[in-house]
Amino acid sequence: MARRKKQRDPYVCPSCGARAGEVEKTWTLVSPLPDKYGRITITVMAVLSCRECGYSWKAPIKKMKTGGDEEAASRGEEPPKRPGQVIELDLDEILGEE
Repeated sequence: MARRKKQRDPYVCPSCGARAGEVEKTWTLVSPLPDKYGRITITVMAVLSCRECGYSWKAPIKKMKTGGDEEAASRGEEPPKRPGQVIELDLDEILGEE
């Protein structure tokens, strides 16, 4: 199993390591598929520029999960299971039809 990389601070310049402060542009990305709890992930992306060296890069600023059973998931609980449709079959009825 591969190790996960440590998440970097998006405001630190990957070129020189200085703290960047200028956000040039922001936009949102919406995940096309929900997770197993029915929540959609919305990622806020930004183009940042370094004051020291002038390097520009794209980085995720914030990730939010919305919808589904969000309240139960935020408390660490599993969402309540939805009852499914019960179909009862009698083998005698099935075999008697032939």
